[in-house]
Amino acid sequence: MNTKHGKKEHLEAAASHHEQAGRFHREASRHFEEGKDFNHAAHQAVMAHGHALHAIAEANDALKHPASAPLVVPPAPGSADGKTNAAQHHALAGELHEQAAQHLRSAVKHFDQDRGAVAHEAQLALTLALRALSHGNEAAKQHVLALRDKDPAKSTA
Repeated sequence: MNTKHGKKEHLEAAASHHEQAGRFHREASRHFEEGKDFNHAAHQAVMAHGHALHAIAEANDALKHPASAPLVVPPAPGSADGKTNAAQHHALAGELHEQAAQHLRSAVKHFDQDRGAVAHEAQLALTLALRALSHGNEAAKQHVLALRDKDPAKSTA
């Protein structure tokens, strides 16, 4: 596999993982919003998180090939304002993953013509992915707190 082909495949795989993460986050959001089947919602959230991590790894692999612009990883965003519930965090994460996928698909389209645009689109996708991970993490924290509040005896604090 030549380098050019490998980079493009990694970008396409990253976009696909972001799309999967977006779908799983939307499902988790729906379950949390309905207030039913929290175990399934948590499973969906874990699947979304796994796909997000794979998406970031694939994008990083694409940029590890020679002749790539170095990837600048922005600092992770802080936690949310505290007013957003788990369902909303998952919905936001889903939207952010979809946006990241769109930027990676755009990078693939520009791949043969404009490497600067590819690097820019990949950087935007990474920034969105990190924001999505932050929302997923915040949703997980809120879920654990909600479980603890329902049954303080099970708290390990």
